[in-house]
Amino acid sequence: MGEKTKRMAIYLGLFSLVFIVAAFFGIKRDIQAENYKNEIRMDYQRCFTETVQYVDDLQLSLEKSKFVNDPGQMMRLSGEIYRQASSAAANLALLPLKTEPLEHLSEFLNQVGNYAYSLSFKMMEGESITEEEYQNLKNLEGYARNIAQSLDKNLEDLYNGTLDIRRSAEGSTPSGIDKVMGEIETQLHDYPALIYDGPFSSHLTDRKPLFLEGRKNITAEDAVNVVKKFMGEKTVECVEEKGNIPAYYIYDKEGVISAAVTKQGGYLLSYLNDRTVGEAKANIGEAKVTALTFLENLGFVDMKESYYEIISDVAVINYSAVQSGYTLYPDLVKVKVALDTCEVVGCETRGYLMYHKTREIPQIKISKEQAEEKINPHVEILSTSLAVIPSEGGAESFCWQIEGSLDNRHCLIYINTQTGAEEKLFLLIESETGTLAV
Repeated sequence: MGEKTKRMAIYLGLFSLVFIVAAFFGIKRDIQAENYKNEIRMDYQRCFTETVQYVDDLQLSLEKSKFVNDPGQMMRLSGEIYRQASSAAANLALLPLKTEPLEHLSEFLNQVGNYAYSLSFKMMEGESITEEEYQNLKNLEGYARNIAQSLDKNLEDLYNGTLDIRRSAEGSTPSGIDKVMGEIETQLHDYPALIYDGPFSSHLTDRKPLFLEGRKNITAEDAVNVVKKFMGEKTVECVEEKGNIPAYYIYDKEGVISAAVTKQGGYLLSYLNDRTVGEAKANIGEAKVTALTFLENLGFVDMKESYYEIISDVAVINYSAVQSGYTLYPDLVKVKVALDTCEVVGCETRGYLMYHKTREIPQIKISKEQAEEKINPHVEILSTSLAVIPSEGGAESFCWQIEGSLDNRHCLIYINTQTGAEEKLFLLIESETGTLAV
């Protein structure tokens, strides 16, 4: 064999080795990519499945409410309705929708829980449910039944592979899950206005955002520059959206990250990074620092963290504005922090934009000591602070917030600083995943 032939054989051998190694790593990369896609598919399937389950449970609870005549039973049932509606809304927000926000469905889920609560409080005060309110419950149950039937029908498509939510997320145009939700939105176009005493009453949700009053409009380019702070230099699309808070909706072409920036003032309205979250490595303390820094960088200052919940290794933390020692609970911002990298993956500021303003603080007429004297003597008082809470008809109450404990259960009791009346009482549900007030 000549020298030239030997060199050729060596080259061919090296080439074959390189080809085999490259093929091996290519196959490994393809397997990893497929595993990653399957994880995303499972996450989306879980969110959709839980949305369906919570709406099914909500419909049954609303049906039960039509039979209730006992105030205590109505209070317990309204708590279930509120939890089911909130959980359905939370899972719905995680779905990779490319259509406009589901305003009618979101409004329905927000109102239904609060309406049930308003009726339970009315019954606790000895009043009866009117025929109009009873008819409202029937109407709500009817809408919930139609939504549940639509979702149940598509759940079967999800399991047999006809509806692939992951593929919908990868596409550049609305499809699959967008069509499903679009049909539900159409069903709710004639959803009747509910006028009642509650934070999601129709006459309140239709109000103009106080914080944005008098602020100048920005351009689409300005809106894109706002989201660059956390989206980076990604290639994005930008469309204008209407609603009671007109905004620019911005999303990347991969369909993973989206945000909405108010047309008036250029403030972040919402943000979602729909990536898969890995195993938690950061703790809730680190998540709170990250969330507060994120808000400060966006111009939301003087914010106080209240309660949080951890869902699928994502911390959902509530913040409210603070003025003169008062925690302003209507001025709410929610921040989601992924605990695998301690990165902000979601934010919603609608409450803050709707209600934030400089309040005229009234002089306190009921002292801290007087307020504490009004608390049930069996309750151990743990702390007392000042707070502004929403009250009936869109008004606000200036209160002493008293945290108490009884039989290993914590609660929050609100005593009006002007009248001494007990305005509200919340039980705190505490677990390893967080604290919620109900």
